[in-house]
Amino acid sequence: HNNLARLWKHANPGGPIYFLKGLSHLHILNLESNGFDEIPVEVFKDLFELKIIDLGLNNLNTLPASVFNNQVSLKSLNLQKNLITSVEKKVFGPAFRNLTELDMRFNPFDCTCESIAWFVNWINETHTNIPELSSHYLCNTPPHYHGFPVRLFDTSSCKDSAPFELFFMINTSILLIFIFIVLLIHFEGWRISFYWNVSVHRVLGFKEIDRQTEQFEYAAYIIHAYKDKDWVWEHFSSMEKEDQSLKFCLEERDFEAGVFELEAIVNSIKRSRKIIFVITHHLLKDPLCKRFKVHHAVQQAIEQNLDSIILVFLEEIPDYKLNHALCLRRGMFKSHCILNWPVQKERIGAFHHK
Repeated sequence: HNNLARLWKHANPGGPIYFLKGLSHLHILNLESNGFDEIPVEVFKDLFELKIIDLGLNNLNTLPASVFNNQVSLKSLNLQKNLITSVEKKVFGPAFRNLTELDMRFNPFDCTCESIAWFVNWINETHTNIPELSSHYLCNTPPHYHGFPVRLFDTSSCKDSAPFELFFMINTSILLIFIFIVLLIHFEGWRISFYWNVSVHRVLGFKEIDRQTEQFEYAAYIIHAYKDKDWVWEHFSSMEKEDQSLKFCLEERDFEAGVFELEAIVNSIKRSRKIIFVITHHLLKDPLCKRFKVHHAVQQAIEQNLDSIILVFLEEIPDYKLNHALCLRRGMFKSHCILNWPVQKERIGAFHHK
């Protein structure tokens, strides 16, 4: 009766002390009545020739899953009078493989499918000698099985859980994938949709056109809210006066009389090298811009050149509002296509240069 339990404690400052290390030719190991309540996972790792292990009269409750993995020569295992409640294949399977004698009497077995179903099936099929099996292998829990012989535990109700585990894993995976797709569409759907359209057009044979070699009637078509028309006229007409080569398509001035408005918008967009969005809160609420102008502008950008759209922000507008109202995001365009109208008047000249 020694007390070696503290040597195998994980709580030791240096961890467990493997005092059996190197005893590769050891055949018999008797560690009965040492107060062990835990066993390090690799404690028997090098003991390949071990034939008898006696760990009886200790306080062992659970054992590491791979503790007996290397005990291929084990013939006798004594774990009587411990606190073992569960005898699972993943722990005891390797140890039981070639056993001729097993002693696990006086343990408080938990008679549930998870804890002892495999053990009951094994003891009812094995030829291993198990002394006093009927009288001293008794259930402790659950209460309605207390005192019931372990070998009589009915395992027929313990269905193989593997198919259910597989079904659970498949369903869980599908659910996680579904949640991921929903979140992806919610946060990145605009990007997927935009680049999907770009890809489809390229697959179908559309190529980005070098718009520098084309001749256009207008330098840019200006998309703006009706309430911003005075601001647009003031600033874009002044830019035309400063640079005679510039000519913007301003709806109030350049739309042909008698032409249906929607048709005029489509034709003007096609005859313009660039498309400039004047972004304000008014634009986000403008029904014609939301439903028609943006759609045709983006379609032309996809079919011809992704740089053909320029966003000019007169006000600070969050991306989520821009996307909600116009299905546009800053991430759809290159940085040089996104401009912010300067607050300071002295910087307006530099802005015109851009």
